[in-house]
Amino acid sequence: MVQIGNHLKMTVPHHLRSRTREFYRSILGCQQLDSPRDDLDLYEFTGGFVLGLFFAPEAEALSETDYLKGMWMELKVADPEAFKERLLAFGVKEVEFPDPTRFFFQAPGGQVFRVAPLDGGL
Repeated sequence: MVQIGNHLKMTVPHHLRSRTREFYRSILGCQQLDSPRDDLDLYEFTGGFVLGLFFAPEAEALSETDYLKGMWMELKVADPEAFKERLLAFGVKEVEFPDPTRFFFQAPGGQVFRVAPLDGGL
């Protein structure tokens, strides 16, 4: 059996650094960890998952359109509807999806997430 680890790396354009910091710290409530590099922010989610955001020139990062073709991730929250409203107030870009009962969005930098209930559900 194979298990997915608890670390993930993404590359984000330099000019989005302050917006991504606000998103991961204030909106998602992640803890920002000490980083060994100037071009890397580390965020720890509840449960110990660590996301590394590398900041690079725009030409070295995926575009928002490219992220739509890549891996989509899931954020589990206690109150998905309230969290959706918080995200929309922050100004995330909603991603169209055939099932209107599911909410997908792009974080600053283009990464795609789904908001899902903590108690399961597909």
